[in-house]
Amino acid sequence: MAMFVIFVGTVISIQITTVYMSLGWIIILCGIHLYKPVTRRIRDVSFLSALYALGYWITVSLNSYITDYLIYLELPRELIIACSRLSLIGFVVPFILFKKMDKTTTDYMAKGSFTESIHFPLIWHGVKDPIWRFLLIASCVVILSFSFVIDVSPANIKSLLWASILFALINSVLEEILWRGLILSRFVDMLGEGWGLIIVSIGFGMYHYSIGFPWSICVLFSIFGMLLGGIAIRSKGLIPVIILHFIMNILFALSGLIF
Repeated sequence: MAMFVIFVGTVISIQITTVYMSLGWIIILCGIHLYKPVTRRIRDVSFLSALYALGYWITVSLNSYITDYLIYLELPRELIIACSRLSLIGFVVPFILFKKMDKTTTDYMAKGSFTESIHFPLIWHGVKDPIWRFLLIASCVVILSFSFVIDVSPANIKSLLWASILFALINSVLEEILWRGLILSRFVDMLGEGWGLIIVSIGFGMYHYSIGFPWSICVLFSIFGMLLGGIAIRSKGLIPVIILHFIMNILFALSGLIF
């Protein structure tokens, strides 16, 4: 419970506080990490949370710089939003550097297998299916669900589609590298697949508040994060989960949730 509060609390709090308050929190987290009487797991989660907070503010700064530059170039709004997701590199780089210094036994930064099995609806329990068929069914269900809310009538549908594809490509790859490839690997190493998946998925959902989604939608993203994390765990890599994330992001964009 303490590890859940530290990480998810950090994800939520840095989105609703100032950079100076976040800096103070980062210092406190680093202090906990250095405090030897605290258990190893809490110290490790504290450091990961501090790293996350640092990455958040790097990303915010990058996003502001990228957005201002693209506005100066007078690019279309949809293209600006899509390209601004490159700011996620600010999140990824600190965790990549940490990965090089402190490797984990669990590592989802691999291609992943489409032939491994996953169970529906509880990942480890339920109807057993290979990853490829599970992805095919899930993609069809998602596309069918969004088909009722996607408006294909605008005159600029072609430019909107290209912007949606660009957004989905950038966002799905970088978010999966960050959340499943780097963060989930750490938490599964520390807490096992079950608790690691739960904590990271809730953190993933709550982080979407900074993108402009209300907390109620963030809860839905947490559930979505469970599915994505489960695919990464069962496939032991990122390609399968990136594919589903990519499809979802295109549908989000075309339905008006992004643009």
